[in-house]
Amino acid sequence: MRRSHSHAARALFAPVLLSAAACGGDGGSAARGLDSPDITISPATDTLYAVGVLDGAEWEMFGRVADVAFDADGTLLILDSDAGHVVVIDPAGAFVRTIANKGEGPGELRFPTSLIVFGDGRIGVRDMGNRGIALFDREGEFLQDVRIDPEGATPSGRLRAMPDHSLIAPARLVSFSPEGGLDREEGRPITRFRLDGSTDLFHEAWSPPPRETRTDEAETGNIRIQMEAGEAFPLPLALGVLRDGRVAIADSVGYRVKLLDASGGLGSTLERPVPPVAVTPAIEAAERERRLASLESGGGGGGGGIMTLSITAAAGAGGGGNPLESEAMQEALRKMREDQIQDLAFPEEMPVIRNLAVDWSDRIWVQRSALPGETGTIDILSADGRYFGSLPTDGLRIPRAFGPGGLLAYVERDDLDIQRVVVVRLMADEQLEGAP
Repeated sequence: MRRSHSHAARALFAPVLLSAAACGGDGGSAARGLDSPDITISPATDTLYAVGVLDGAEWEMFGRVADVAFDADGTLLILDSDAGHVVVIDPAGAFVRTIANKGEGPGELRFPTSLIVFGDGRIGVRDMGNRGIALFDREGEFLQDVRIDPEGATPSGRLRAMPDHSLIAPARLVSFSPEGGLDREEGRPITRFRLDGSTDLFHEAWSPPPRETRTDEAETGNIRIQMEAGEAFPLPLALGVLRDGRVAIADSVGYRVKLLDASGGLGSTLERPVPPVAVTPAIEAAERERRLASLESGGGGGGGGIMTLSITAAAGAGGGGNPLESEAMQEALRKMREDQIQDLAFPEEMPVIRNLAVDWSDRIWVQRSALPGETGTIDILSADGRYFGSLPTDGLRIPRAFGPGGLLAYVERDDLDIQRVVVVRLMADEQLEGAP
């Protein structure tokens, strides 16, 4: 289903001018080594437009923004999971069309969770309700459904497109035992998913020795959830794809970024002399307090556990909504998470890296971990081992989506708690590479 309108998104031509600064080293060098002291860089940005309002056209009154992405010409795609469609915004900030609608038929979305943009312009929407990926051309015409076998490897993170149009993501293989218990294979595989439905192992991420875990269960009507207790400060498993098909991943306790080739083999590593932080009783108490406060305010309580959803055949007959959103299930989940926070397991050390992403210029953004309630520094690296500098904790963050020409998209909430998507551009893209 496609709808086209000429309504323009509200443009906010309000440049944010930040000085690019350096300290603790030679601020004029754009080719520092990875062992350089931290250098602060604060690139200037220009806010181009924002979309999302309380009262307006149907497309811009977002229910829940599940994901955003850019295509190669700077067109913005916004996945509204409640509406079951993708909103398309042109590079100038004008509304173009919506793609798909809510439903269970071909080309319709039942429980969409994330977006994929392929190099040839095709758009993929991962749909948990239909257990697969809906493929559309860049004009919004439905092409096909790609099924993900629920008995095989299941993506546990965001699917990322490779140059050969395959997809990679951290994955897990979960099944139920005859007694109804949760069985999960050990290890942390990154799996390649192909559009013909086949899968294969791309890379086995580093994994610590297995630990004893607790699994809690909640059941409401025809929905059963089993949740494995998580660990505070879990090992990262973050990845980003470079234009040549190499993949940057962070999967260890130390400051170590692995560069894999397009077949998943290890090519090189990037390391900085930043040690992990020992987890003290005070840090443990602060993390429990932070998670409980998040849960009390309606958040997820910090997450960290693996959750498996089982629905009987009758589920979803009433319209294909999110099966987790019923009041009874939300209360069961809240109680389950509260119990698990009290029994939270802690590692001896906090991993140095929390997150990682790759922008359209192949720069690697590495977000460091921080103490509970604090924000981690973001380092900007190149795949060939240069350190461009670090963004201050009150500066730019890793966006929900990178775009061409220095575009960044962020999902925010305004004073009325209305979701909106804000698009900014780095005013001089090269400023991330060590402007004085």
